[in-house]
Amino acid sequence: MFHILHQYLIQHKSLSLPGLGTLELQNIPAISNFSDHMIEPPMQKIIFDDMHDAPDKDLFQYVAARLHIEEWEAIKRVNDFSYELKNQLKEEGEKVWDKVGVLRAELGGSITLEAKTITYDFMEPVPAVRIIRTNANHTILRGDTEVSENFIRHQAGHDAIYPADEKNSFRQRWWMWACVLGGIVLLLLFLHLYKSGFTLNSLHNTQKVTVKEAPATYRQEK
Repeated sequence: MFHILHQYLIQHKSLSLPGLGTLELQNIPAISNFSDHMIEPPMQKIIFDDMHDAPDKDLFQYVAARLHIEEWEAIKRVNDFSYELKNQLKEEGEKVWDKVGVLRAELGGSITLEAKTITYDFMEPVPAVRIIRTNANHTILRGDTEVSENFIRHQAGHDAIYPADEKNSFRQRWWMWACVLGGIVLLLLFLHLYKSGFTLNSLHNTQKVTVKEAPATYRQEK
């Protein structure tokens, strides 16, 4: 019965046993293992819920078809299987279900499942080496027009050399004009010092001014 119920679980993704609970398949997607340059295949894991234990009618029909018996007898066999499995868990504490996991009876009366990861032989890890193509060219949709990736790169380089906004270009290069003006000021200062001598007095006007007496504006009578 374990084998038949396991096949039903794989095909229908869910199995409910009366008095025990429901086993359900959970899909685990493929995982990229970059360190080993491999892609692990997708897997499945069984989760167990002991709160729902109402089996579907499809289960009894499936068991009846596999054992070639009537449906009422299949119902009896499934119920007897669940009853015996529950008693074994109470007496032994755990039960190993091949390809499913280990069922355990806890002290509080609840049942847990230590599930196994289900893998398939036809799905194996595959090598995955990252390839970087430096000269690859792809078609990109730009607005309503399809353009090549090389065109985008060329236009980006052209915009970097010839900016569209001249004001922004001038603002970005203001320091160049400041350096030019500063150089001119330093050159004029050097020429002035070279002619006047490299002294502190040469920085101000050293020419002496001759004071002349002003003519008298009135006469004193004797």
